[in-house]
Amino acid sequence: MTAPDVPSFPTSVLAVARLSGLRLMRGKKLRLAVVATLLVLFAVVASRYLGDGVDPAVATREGTEWGFFRLLLFLVPFLFNSGAIAEEVEARTFSLLAARPVSRPAIVFGKLMAGAAFSLLVIVPGLLLLHVACFATEPSAMFEQFPGTLRVIGAATLLTLFYSTVCAFWGALLPEAAGIVSALYLSVVEFCFAWTPGFFRFISMNYLAQQIAGFPKRGFLLDSIPDLSAPIAIGVLVSATVLFAALGALVVGLSEYRFASA
Repeated sequence: MTAPDVPSFPTSVLAVARLSGLRLMRGKKLRLAVVATLLVLFAVVASRYLGDGVDPAVATREGTEWGFFRLLLFLVPFLFNSGAIAEEVEARTFSLLAARPVSRPAIVFGKLMAGAAFSLLVIVPGLLLLHVACFATEPSAMFEQFPGTLRVIGAATLLTLFYSTVCAFWGALLPEAAGIVSALYLSVVEFCFAWTPGFFRFISMNYLAQQIAGFPKRGFLLDSIPDLSAPIAIGVLVSATVLFAALGALVVGLSEYRFASA
């Protein structure tokens, strides 16, 4: 009698990602993320064309900084990733998922891949649409400023991947309070620390992503904040993303999830 074939790790990850993607596609989270993005785009574009003599470059920069980096980049990864593991535990379907010939790390990375992909499918087109809409009346400036928008998209991509791993990690560690803990981490560590003086600001990956994007420093005691080169900021963001992804896989691999009710 031959043993059943066990799928390879990449195959398992892709299978979990495909199933998770179908679930996200049919759920309400995608519609909520799209609606939130469209509302931000409408507000920025309206301020661009309804204001008197608003520079399209300024409108694009302010819209990406305040509408995306300080709002949507928190909301969208949170929607798609905070419940990646927690919802399976709460619905008592994780045991069925783990019983399949798929390793627990593959489950984590598959769900993380789906959540991050859907987050980027909302964020990246949103940034491109914002750029095109703000420069619609100035085609030459649209192409001249496009490298700057590509830089912003790169920084937003790195931050989206990081927030996806952070939300997935907290959802795996504390599934009964996944949304609350993820929201607290994003609001306190990521949002609040992005305004602090000195080296404390480097705790916030949101601030590092803003520096990668080329945004000006904001907040208190700006002279006390050392300059940080883009390559170092990129290295820190990538390392933090890998760390939280590994921690999430470790937590799920070692946890024996129990259900509150029969």
